[in-house]
Amino acid sequence: MKFRFYQHILCFASLYFIVPFFSTLQAQIQTDTIRINTPSLEKIFLDNNLLILAEELNIAQADAHILQAKVWPNPNFSISDIQLYINSTNTETPPLFGNFWRNRTFSAQIQQLIQTAGKRKKQIQLEKQNKEAAKSSFIDMLRSLKAEFRQSCAELLFSQRLLADIKIQQEEIFNLLKANQSQFLQGNISQTELYRLKSLVITIQSEANLLAEQISSTQSQLKTLLGSPPTVYLLLTDSISEKHLKQTLPSLQQMVEIALQQNGALQFIRNTKEVNESRLAIERANCIPDINLGLGYDRNGSVELNFLGASASFDIPLFNRNRGNIKAAMLEVKKTDLLVQNKEHEISNNVIKNWNDLNKAIMLYQNIDIDYLSKLNTLSTAVIRNYRQRNLSLVEFIDYFNSFKDSRRNYYDAIKNITLKKEELNYLAGTDY
Repeated sequence: MKFRFYQHILCFASLYFIVPFFSTLQAQIQTDTIRINTPSLEKIFLDNNLLILAEELNIAQADAHILQAKVWPNPNFSISDIQLYINSTNTETPPLFGNFWRNRTFSAQIQQLIQTAGKRKKQIQLEKQNKEAAKSSFIDMLRSLKAEFRQSCAELLFSQRLLADIKIQQEEIFNLLKANQSQFLQGNISQTELYRLKSLVITIQSEANLLAEQISSTQSQLKTLLGSPPTVYLLLTDSISEKHLKQTLPSLQQMVEIALQQNGALQFIRNTKEVNESRLAIERANCIPDINLGLGYDRNGSVELNFLGASASFDIPLFNRNRGNIKAAMLEVKKTDLLVQNKEHEISNNVIKNWNDLNKAIMLYQNIDIDYLSKLNTLSTAVIRNYRQRNLSLVEFIDYFNSFKDSRRNYYDAIKNITLKKEELNYLAGTDY
């Protein structure tokens, strides 16, 4: 009797530690759960992502710099030689008007800077090139964030699907464990067999916990991209469509050519090279001095009462001919030219690798039956039924169960990998296949 009492305690203790797991999983689905599909979520992402909104301001800033570059320098006005008092040597001078400024002198001058060698046009061209660089930087960042967003959605979608399947399997094994605990209390099965089944339950629970942690991490990444509050729980409702899995990609050569034309990071470096070329043109123009033209007025400060004269001034390029800055700008152009070539090689190699990896992933999926998942579910149910009927031993049951469980995970991973690799290839090539 004492032994049977301890058996009851053991059974209830195991249920005590296993049952709370289900409530933990249910707690993940909060009251502010948002059920949404990926396309709708992507629209929210494009409208609300803070990095995209911030990067767009760089283009607006570039427009402002272009506007400023088009403005002529302001003229300079100066007044000097203002006579503060009258002494005995002062000459008789009529007032300016009325009785104002009688017997006093002053001089005034207005000057205008005239930029030579087309410096103003070259500065405008530089700012336009900066705007193109800002656009290419924005496009590259947008494509990068879209790839990250779509990959995170794929991770979340298939993790949630796999966790839902694991919960169903766990429910089945949990019910099987409760039935076997009754059989154990009746002395129909051994304690070893019961413990093996409990070990299977704990293994599934550990896998579910790990998967829940992965989902939580992916949720955090997505909510950051969406700019959504942390209390939101995203539940993706997409159906697992095979349309994009069977889509025909361009040939490898075509994909490399497209990438070399449309890759955002490469385009940004090319625009940077054009910016540096514009800066070189400005530095070359800077060796030609600008001219200051002026018009001056002097009242009673010279042989004439009202003297009006013109002036012109410019630097003599005797010591500083801007050679150092010109050489530095030339080296900067050469440096960016090397960076462009290096980026072209890097992109070509990455496109080839990702194109091959993607096609291998597609070939792997094509070797799987279309109704593979439903067959796995049917077989899993049949294995549990046969074990209940004692047509299978516990070792055979666990072996079959683990095999089907791993196959289900591999099936989801095969589809997910196609999405991940396709989005990486889309980012590299600047496409949207």
